[in-house]
Amino acid sequence: MSDREHIIKAVEFFYEDIIEKYKELERKVVNESRILTIFKKVDYKGRIIQFKDFKKNAQKINLKNIKIDVQDDVSVEVKEKLEHCITVFCSTIDAQVVFHTMLLMKSEGKKIPVIDYKKTAYNVHQATDGMQNALRALDAVYANLEENE
Repeated sequence: MSDREHIIKAVEFFYEDIIEKYKELERKVVNESRILTIFKKVDYKGRIIQFKDFKKNAQKINLKNIKIDVQDDVSVEVKEKLEHCITVFCSTIDAQVVFHTMLLMKSEGKKIPVIDYKKTAYNVHQATDGMQNALRALDAVYANLEENE
C-alpha cells in the first residue's frame, strides 16, 4: 500500500469510525436534553466513557509512520490537516468531558456555580466551533487528494 493510500485510510478511519460516531452521540445528547425528557435519568458516566473512548481511538491514528514524499504537496497537506483535526478533536473531547462531569456532579446534588457552568458550556461551544473549522479545512484538501487519485 502506498503512503498516499495510508493517509487516505487514516482520513477515512477518522471520519467513519470516530467523527460519525461522535456526531451520533452528540445527537443523542441533544435529544436527551429536550424539555420533555427532563424527568428521565441520564447516564452521564456512560457519556463520559464514550467521549474518552473517542479520544483514545483518535490518538491511535499513527501518522508518524506514514512517510510522504515532500514533492506530493497534496498528501503532505492532508496529513498536516488530519494531525490538526485530531489535536482539535481531542481538545473538544476534553471540554465535553469537563462539561459532562459537571452535569454528573449537578445530577448528584452538588452545587455548581452558574458562572462555572456557563464557562464550561462556552468552552465546549468554542472547541466545537474550532473542530468544525478544522474539519472543513481537512475536507477541502482531502477532496483535492481524491481528485488526484
